[in-house]
Amino acid sequence: MKRVVQFALMLALLFVFVACSNNSGNTDTTSNSGNTDNTNNTDNTDNSDNDNNNENEPDPDPVTIRLHHWYNEEQDNWHEVIAAFEEEFPHIKVESVTPENNNADETMQQIDLAAASGDQLDVIMVNSPQGYSQRVAQGMFAPLDEYINTAGITYDNDYRVDTKIDGHYYALPGKFNMNFVMINEDALNEAGLEIPKDWTWDEYMDYAAALTKGEGQNKQYGTFFHTWNDYIRLAVFNQPENSSFVKDDGVTSNVDSPLFRQSLEIRERGHEEGSATPYADTISMSLNYRPEYFSGRAAMIMTGSWMIAEAGGRPDEESEFTTAFAPYPKANDGDDIYTPAGADFLTVYSGSDYKEEAFEFIRWYTTEGIVMQGKYLPDYLGADMDVVLENLLESTYGDKVNVDSLIHVLDVTLAQNLHIPVPFFNEVATAYQNEVEKFLLDEQDLDTTLEKAHEGVQKVIDENVN
Repeated sequence: MKRVVQFALMLALLFVFVACSNNSGNTDTTSNSGNTDNTNNTDNTDNSDNDNNNENEPDPDPVTIRLHHWYNEEQDNWHEVIAAFEEEFPHIKVESVTPENNNADETMQQIDLAAASGDQLDVIMVNSPQGYSQRVAQGMFAPLDEYINTAGITYDNDYRVDTKIDGHYYALPGKFNMNFVMINEDALNEAGLEIPKDWTWDEYMDYAAALTKGEGQNKQYGTFFHTWNDYIRLAVFNQPENSSFVKDDGVTSNVDSPLFRQSLEIRERGHEEGSATPYADTISMSLNYRPEYFSGRAAMIMTGSWMIAEAGGRPDEESEFTTAFAPYPKANDGDDIYTPAGADFLTVYSGSDYKEEAFEFIRWYTTEGIVMQGKYLPDYLGADMDVVLENLLESTYGDKVNVDSLIHVLDVTLAQNLHIPVPFFNEVATAYQNEVEKFLLDEQDLDTTLEKAHEGVQKVIDENVN
């Protein structure tokens, strides 16, 4: 209330001594930053002559920036988002460039080719920390420190995920990726199981066994593990430290951690008990987690927050069952509930002719546009989560979502600190996965797999670091 009174007195003084008209349009400039200070308003009281001069200045020349991403424009409401931005920033037009394949890895390869061909690139969305760090090392993205400082942004107050590499920011985070478990609640009820509120991987696999039923084409597996490397480091993936194939020191293989053994033992148990879709079927039939879950062929999936807007089914494809949510399972019973943390990284291409305009867009999108979009959890700390959840659930069939269980997961889950991986992450992941795949296909035992994977990862590190 005190701030409102001060603001009203300031406007009164402006009216008496400067005789200028209502300045309420200028106060809106603070909304993008999510901060509550009134420094912009104070500047207006000291620079009324400058404001009058600015009214006579011509509008900035219109420019068109290109936004490269992989999302479907209609499904993800990009037309509405871009239209709202262009209304607020009429001198900046945004051209969306996307194959609309929802395949981020494939799209990033296309973006790399576009950069090599000299195509216009301005805003580039990157889906993973490893893809981000690799391209920062290649000089693909412009540092954003100057733009952040000029805009008066206190990064840590505004964003959850730290995108800093070697002391510089090269991205603002868009959606916040956290992981959890989606469960067919109808299957849970049939099996007489409660929705887990805090559990371990051992308990997860107990549930998977209990939820498995039927045979052949009609079999319902308790769980499905996708082909991403996240699913071959399940017990490691959410650790607050040393959560990847390389330790946080950047020079030592982490594969000798007991948690890597535990991760493969989880997969082994699912294979031996028949409670997880066989890996051989997954790769031979190119199975995908969405249809496996929503068809009822798998009762549980470990997945991420991008699925909230689909939890009750996609448009015109209402789910046949209710989905409940459970936290990411813990490696050990006494651990805190941590989730792997990630983001979409909104970057500015280092060769762009419109870096300032590109930054205007990524700042606006990561604070306002993504909430309006209603498809993802925003990383922005100033977002109203009630509005976010309401918008997310408008995109699906809300009566097929156990909202209370989702709120519980969001409340109790801690986000690990984002660890920016080494630039040669993909080489390391390949060295690990090559050995693990032999294990998953019954071609190699666990001990041999871990030994060879550890040696292979360390070899890649030594070749890149020394």
